[in-house]
Amino acid sequence: MKYAVIYQSKSGNTRKIAREIYEAIDSDEKEIYDIDSKGEVPEADLYFVGFGIRNGICGVDILDVLEELPESRLAFFATCGFLATEQYRKNLEKRLDVWIPEEAEYMGMFLCQGNVKPDNRATIIEKMPQQADKLRQMFEVGSTHPDEDDLSRACQYAREIQQMAERSGSIPIW
Repeated sequence: MKYAVIYQSKSGNTRKIAREIYEAIDSDEKEIYDIDSKGEVPEADLYFVGFGIRNGICGVDILDVLEELPESRLAFFATCGFLATEQYRKNLEKRLDVWIPEEAEYMGMFLCQGNVKPDNRATIIEKMPQQADKLRQMFEVGSTHPDEDDLSRACQYAREIQQMAERSGSIPIW
């Protein structure tokens, strides 16, 4: 089975997770690909697709890549500036569902908080001044993320997805 870890990282948060996932995949047939490199997306049986969340969704470049993967197995990973709660992940999955090719097998999503750059913090606070104190606290908590625990959980996620893919021809929705 061939694996590809494809990602887009504007702040470096998603890149850290991508590298951990790549290292966790137990296979000689794996590639890691930064979509901003503008090369061709590698051929694979299972794609780990990673992105930072901007305005509640992934970037257009990631959506374009998803269109190129119609009959693939897809496992997402993402970083966000907000608290990475279970409800936030579920809402994100609902928004992404319309972009997942109909023939693709969706395998799950890993989500963790990421550090928000100071310039971006100011912009977000300007858009939501009534929540400025709460946002500042959240950004402070996120300033150390992704941390070692996040990286460890990303590795565990990658291994579980790989095991699921190798055990069965059909993948249950996670």
